[in-house]
Amino acid sequence: MQKQRGLSYAAANPRLGTYGTDASAASLKNARDLGVDWISVMPFGFHRGEEGLRTGGWENDDAVKATIAQAHALGMRVLLKPHVWLRNRPLDVDDYEHFIVRVAEVARDANADALCIGNELKLGPQDDARWRAIIARVRETYRGPITYGANFDEIENVPFWDAVDWIGVSGYFPLVDAPSPDRESLVRAWQPIAARLEALSVKYRKPVLFTEIGYRSADGAAWKQWELPRDARLNLDVQRVAYEAFFETMWPRPWVLGAYPWKWFSYPNHSGPTSNDYEFENKPAADVIRRHYTSAATSASSSSTRR
Repeated sequence: MQKQRGLSYAAANPRLGTYGTDASAASLKNARDLGVDWISVMPFGFHRGEEGLRTGGWENDDAVKATIAQAHALGMRVLLKPHVWLRNRPLDVDDYEHFIVRVAEVARDANADALCIGNELKLGPQDDARWRAIIARVRETYRGPITYGANFDEIENVPFWDAVDWIGVSGYFPLVDAPSPDRESLVRAWQPIAARLEALSVKYRKPVLFTEIGYRSADGAAWKQWELPRDARLNLDVQRVAYEAFFETMWPRPWVLGAYPWKWFSYPNHSGPTSNDYEFENKPAADVIRRHYTSAATSASSSSTRR
């Protein structure tokens, strides 16, 4: 099983270069130089009055299709992975069904290589029958593989893993409560998490895909990142070491299908060594990703040649 050497590909605003622009094409080429062969394209759905959940603005359907075409032209594959911005309102499942079927139509028309039917929606057993119906509707429209991107704290509660092709997880697991833990501590912290994920993979006979994985380049990034202040102290090394621990611990496991580091924007040089955020372009973490992705590509090519 060839791993997806992925990347979470986010739209910037048009002033900088959004989906489908020349800047986007240049940014994708830079990502390809890291060894990336899959990207997730992530249009956001917003509530738009009586229209309900819709994508729009610079993440509209035409821009998404253009970005998918750009990636395909570079030999990359695409996971179409819509997000929703609920703004503290409850999820209206009927509304969401209309939204995700529309996204499935975009995936079909643009020849997306895979589709994520939801992201971090905190689903549970009570949602089973309703979501199986949604999955059935999506499959009527889109014939490729589908997944769901579970938040790290909902993975055991998703009731329909048997109905999708891959077990998706946003892998922001709190690992070590320290400003800058060493690699050995992080590797140890991954062990029980790996056991939980492998148990899911065995139970459902599905591979696990890290639909998101990432770390801020700031003190404390290997713990509860969502609690860090925006002005957290810059720490490039904790981001680098956390990625090292992930690739050492999780990447070699045969049931891990791939990973999508968070995140990479749709214009070149969108980040650098003065940023304490998740972006990793022009930071030491990018070298870690490049090393593992390019070595994986070489191994896959050698294996194919032997066959």
